[in-house]
Amino acid sequence: RDLLKAKMPKLPKKGKDSALTLKIFAMERKKKEVNRVLNLKSAILVKSEVSYLEYIEMRSEMERLKALKDTFVRRIEKLKQQAN
Repeated sequence: RDLLKAKMPKLPKKGKDSALTLKIFAMERKKKEVNRVLNLKSAILVKSEVSYLEYIEMRSEMERLKALKDTFVRRIEKLKQQAN
């Protein structure tokens, strides 16, 4: 029980701050998931032999995921500025 309490951040009591905090946590979760997928795709490219077509498809998907991750980072920064 103590471990769960230690990991969970305390949410502010204010309604607006609470909503912003929840949005920030949601964006951070999405960013982590995109980062996880990017790491998996990178590992696949490094460890296995893929055809040129598969390589091109994976590279374009990874570029899209990197752009998505950057978007999440910018949104998180904006939300944190609004929260302060």
